[in-house]
Amino acid sequence: MKTQDFQTTAGERRVIGSLVLIGFIILGMATFFDQAVSGFLMNQRSIFGNIFQNYADTGAQTIVFVAMQIIAWVSFEHLKGDLTRYGVVLGALIFSFIEMLSALQDMLSYTFSMVSNLKQGIPMGVANNTSAVVNYPESLRWSLAIVLTLLLSMIFKIWVSRQDLATQTYLVQAALGGIVLVLVATTTINDMKTLWGRYRPYEMTTMGHLSNFTPWYHLNGANGHNSFPSGHTMSGWLYLYLTFFVPRQTVKWQLRLTWFGLAMGILTALSRVRIGAHWLSDVTVSSLLVGLMIVLISRVIQAHFVESNQSLLISR
Repeated sequence: MKTQDFQTTAGERRVIGSLVLIGFIILGMATFFDQAVSGFLMNQRSIFGNIFQNYADTGAQTIVFVAMQIIAWVSFEHLKGDLTRYGVVLGALIFSFIEMLSALQDMLSYTFSMVSNLKQGIPMGVANNTSAVVNYPESLRWSLAIVLTLLLSMIFKIWVSRQDLATQTYLVQAALGGIVLVLVATTTINDMKTLWGRYRPYEMTTMGHLSNFTPWYHLNGANGHNSFPSGHTMSGWLYLYLTFFVPRQTVKWQLRLTWFGLAMGILTALSRVRIGAHWLSDVTVSSLLVGLMIVLISRVIQAHFVESNQSLLISR
């Protein structure tokens, strides 16, 4: 695309502006009614909450996996010299495999924790620290990771090889933008979690910490509690970036993945409040931060969420 011709469309401005306004209105409400909302909605036995807790925390790994696959196979198509070519391809595929292992760790850990909770007769949504709990067979995780990475790598290789040079160049830009997005988003959210030290709703009710409630704007410092902002919600919204991995001429899939990303972001946020893992303000701030990061990266790579006919003509 030509830098001087790229502009945010009127439609994008309306949608982005409306979503940001809604976000700040909800944050204003949450400032006064966080406890009341959680008291009304919280249910750690919620199937809806458990599904998203178990399987929606993989947005970051998904973006990096796809980005590394694109880098691997575009490099395979164009880099000269076998050592450089195969070195880059192998390195990118190893990174893809690591992201697959990480995604499966979250999914398997939460799933096995849920099954264990059911066997013990406690609410299935009681969360565990997935980075510390290994409650599943490692052989299962590695076997799944190897099979899925090999299968998806073959699919991506064929898909990338069918794109023209201009599209491949754009896809590499989108891949690099996705990696930067994940790095900035995860670092920001994780650092804020440590700095805020906010207790989770279920910790207040099931662990007897009612006196430890603090509003979202109050910083507690590092204390082992990390409710604010929501990491799962961040991962849910990161799925919205998938639309930028679609070739710019394929408008239909851009529209589908934009709707998918919006749905994942909103539903994941709601599920975290429902299961008692986060306050309404936790998920709202995470939504605003990550949503705006995605918009910023999309401007850097000069891509619309859904390309219009006019923008496609300009880019040619």
